[in-house]
Amino acid sequence: MVVLGINASHCATACLFIDGKIISCISEERLTRVKNQPGLPVNAIREVMRCARVDPSQIDKVAFSFQDMAINTGFSVLGGGSDKDIAKNLWSPIFPMIWNIKEWMLTNIPPTRNLYVLLQKYFYKYFMFPTMKEKLLMKFEKATKISKEKVIFVDHHTAHAYTAYYGSPNYTKGKKLILTLDAMGDGVCATVSIGEDEKIKRIATTSYGNSIGDLYAYVTAYLGMKMGEHEYKVMGMAAYASKKHVDRVYDKIKNLIWVDKGSLTFKAKVFSHVFYRFLNKPFKNERFDNISGAIQKFAEELIISWASASINKTKVYDLVCAGGVFMNVKANQKIMELPGVKSLFIFPSCGDESTAIGAAYYVYQNAREYDNSLSRIESIEELYFGPEFTEKEISMELKKPKYKKYKVRKVTAMEKEIASLISNRKIVARFAGRMEWGARALGNRSILTHPQNLEGVRDINEQIKSRDFWMPFACSILSEKMDKYIINPKKVAGQYMILAYDTNKLGAEKLRAAIHQYDFSVRPQEVMKKYNPRYHKLISEFEKLTGTGAVLNTSFNLHGYPIVCSPEDALYVFENSGLEYLALENFLVSK
Repeated sequence: MVVLGINASHCATACLFIDGKIISCISEERLTRVKNQPGLPVNAIREVMRCARVDPSQIDKVAFSFQDMAINTGFSVLGGGSDKDIAKNLWSPIFPMIWNIKEWMLTNIPPTRNLYVLLQKYFYKYFMFPTMKEKLLMKFEKATKISKEKVIFVDHHTAHAYTAYYGSPNYTKGKKLILTLDAMGDGVCATVSIGEDEKIKRIATTSYGNSIGDLYAYVTAYLGMKMGEHEYKVMGMAAYASKKHVDRVYDKIKNLIWVDKGSLTFKAKVFSHVFYRFLNKPFKNERFDNISGAIQKFAEELIISWASASINKTKVYDLVCAGGVFMNVKANQKIMELPGVKSLFIFPSCGDESTAIGAAYYVYQNAREYDNSLSRIESIEELYFGPEFTEKEISMELKKPKYKKYKVRKVTAMEKEIASLISNRKIVARFAGRMEWGARALGNRSILTHPQNLEGVRDINEQIKSRDFWMPFACSILSEKMDKYIINPKKVAGQYMILAYDTNKLGAEKLRAAIHQYDFSVRPQEVMKKYNPRYHKLISEFEKLTGTGAVLNTSFNLHGYPIVCSPEDALYVFENSGLEYLALENFLVSK
């Protein structure tokens, strides 16, 4: 059975799923070179089919990861902007009055807020979304040559829950507590479910407008950064703030959202989409680092309170999680450290891009209930789901006249060569094998250097990626050496850079440039030989030279651009940065 999974909202993505296994998965941004490209991912759909050698006629089902309340999804699919932009165009003469009425209803007492939500749901469900959905289906059919009759719309948070459960290791054994949390999707921002015997039962739902994700995003915008994209920068800054000042700011915002432990839901003082109207008062005259620390502390405490309440109520101690808020690796660390948590799995790159996978899981698993000959869904292991390029394709690109100014050398033992360069504190961009899917670079599209190369950190920040100076780098550690550098008593696997850990004394010393410079925490990629033997060999060769079984790893891209996909992309970054070395499969390019 062949299922095409599609996320057509933020960071649009396509996934090709065959007989229980992900064959290819690519985000549209990698092909258009527009960061977090929204809308129908036409290029990605074509590419995942090409990678899997599947013809449109072979697609059995198409799974979209939203239903009727995907307001912004629908607008982006049809080429529009936000709901505010659409409303302004539709009702321009009376727009200010309509918008002011909406803002008043959302910022006042619950009855008016609830009335607005009810009216909005009714309006979109029965008047606007049916038309938008039909236009989307027509556009999809025309662009892909796949019949719109094969399309199934899957609830957004159901898709998140399916990634968390079916993506987790050993999901067939025992019960799993499933938590999903994001800003909004299909009228919901959080759910609690139980997974058992390959079935998922939702037991709690938080309606949208009560989201810590919304608040974190608005704080990001308040600090002058891009909401929906730069929240990780706020998280990185938070550790530098003084506890005394953080606590003072935290006390000003701690009553904006709380957890109802009886219903396992979040509650907000006002509709969370208008939190931006309430930030000037608590944040006036406060430093940016103290604001960052306060919102991070608030997010961590809310998530821990919710997770703890869910564990206490369900008596299930194996947690699996998904949704954009779980991209916060420091909050994930707090969950991992809870005494009641026996095991933890956070779906890698668990923002909306992952819902393409979850929707495919849902449709496939439903089919299995009627056809037991279909294979069981395979848990997520490695994430190398993108395209790869042959030596011939790379050679043809390198022969273009514009690259004649560079030295190109073919190397037979490239992993050993890279290890030698970075052992001498050189910075090398590595392009090898299939591109990794998701927000994290996992070695195949990465920039690498010595994990003690503090001088290199400045070079990468200033000459290559234009990163903010306070942001920590990550590192790739040999799986068999994880215990040597990090504190991990529960032995929670860390293959995907989705969890933070504290380093021990040796880790703080040997990984100095690849950890947070203030609190010495690390966001590692645990490199397993069976999933990426060439990258494992590279780090092993580096260990022979230096005694350290880890390298500094950051994504191969320019600031504001997606991770590179093709040889052409790689060479563009090489040309437009201070990179000195580029390893394109077995070709070493140098300036």
